[in-house]
Amino acid sequence: MSQIRPVATLAALALCVGLLAGCGGSTTSEVPAAPGGSPTKAATETATNPDLHVGTYKVAGKETVVVTTNKGAFTIELYKDKAPNTVSSFLELVDSKFYDGIRVHRVEAGFVMQVGDPQTKGLTAKQIVDIIGRQQTGPLATDPQLGSGGPGWMMKAEFNDLSHDRGVVAMARSQAEDSAGSQFYVTLAPAKSLDGQYTVFGRVVKGMEVVDKLAVGDIITSAKIVTGN
Repeated sequence: MSQIRPVATLAALALCVGLLAGCGGSTTSEVPAAPGGSPTKAATETATNPDLHVGTYKVAGKETVVVTTNKGAFTIELYKDKAPNTVSSFLELVDSKFYDGIRVHRVEAGFVMQVGDPQTKGLTAKQIVDIIGRQQTGPLATDPQLGSGGPGWMMKAEFNDLSHDRGVVAMARSQAEDSAGSQFYVTLAPAKSLDGQYTVFGRVVKGMEVVDKLAVGDIITSAKIVTGN
């Protein structure tokens, strides 16, 4: 980082850091990162945590997930061969209805839409917007640290050779590599600077126009597994 980089590259790196939100168990996640943020001791320790989650869903390899929101539905194709445990764990959460009722907590125009923090359940869209706004200026003592919640587990990273093209689906994580849990993001435009740093496990194959419309506070009404032939 001692090199002088073009302004555009620095901007991309700043956005990249924003993906470093805690996504595993809420007790081991760092505060959602502002650009340049550093991991907490707990987040760093997850890199050597032997108790990483192994997905229990038996993946046939033909499953897709239809995510229905208040603005329409989109379909995620899954890459079992590239990220088998991540796909199994994601389907495990979908099958348990974990994502039903979760609200979008992050949108960066021309970059990513991020969702999957269970702390957003039960909050209104306005509450989400207000809390996210205060996180940048001065949170209330009662505010949840949106962007730090997860399913109570973390997974081994499955970095692969899939590139961050538009519509790619990948797991968000803290600065510890093996800390992804339930939060995922969809790229709204190509984001090659993220390649090899996050577990890409799927792609939106239908309804990308819906993803483009999503804003902070929008809600997942249901996520369902569809088994292909």
